[in-house]
Amino acid sequence: MRLTKTLTAVTAAVALAALTGCGSDAKGDDLGLPSAGDIAAVEKFVNQYAQCAHPRKAAAEGTEGILTDEAKDPEWSIKDREVCDDGAHEVVTLLSISDMAKFQAANLKASQNGKNYKALVGKDFAVVPAGDETVKKLVDAKLLLLTCGGKYEIPGGFKKHAGMAEGCVLTDYVRS
Repeated sequence: MRLTKTLTAVTAAVALAALTGCGSDAKGDDLGLPSAGDIAAVEKFVNQYAQCAHPRKAAAEGTEGILTDEAKDPEWSIKDREVCDDGAHEVVTLLSISDMAKFQAANLKASQNGKNYKALVGKDFAVVPAGDETVKKLVDAKLLLLTCGGKYEIPGGFKKHAGMAEGCVLTDYVRS
């Protein structure tokens, strides 16, 4: 009888931990970042806080956004990529990410080679807006700026979290 009660208690504790997410050691789980399961959900998220009009996979020259070649490279872990317009004739690049740690590591490598992207990240997606107004709106919506390579100074009073790749930082500070 005592063994049955002990097993029941242990089973209940394990079930509770699974439901509450206790015991997760994944970096970023505690940041409260939004999640989107696919590119349509990323588009929907952006449209809740900013504008993402005329979504498309490919566009006319000059409006294709950035990270086009990177989206084809498995090192970047980009599941899907789309672009849209922010209403001020600026392109917004939407990315569905299958492995955020790999995405951040690829950003670190790119920054070491002189390429810096203003990527705002959630748990499993990234948005790269060209317009500053859209950047501000999405940071207010709880996305964080991914900066890698240690060249981005973050003043006191702003969030600063270690990224999943050593050398990357997530922050709510965006330079004006």
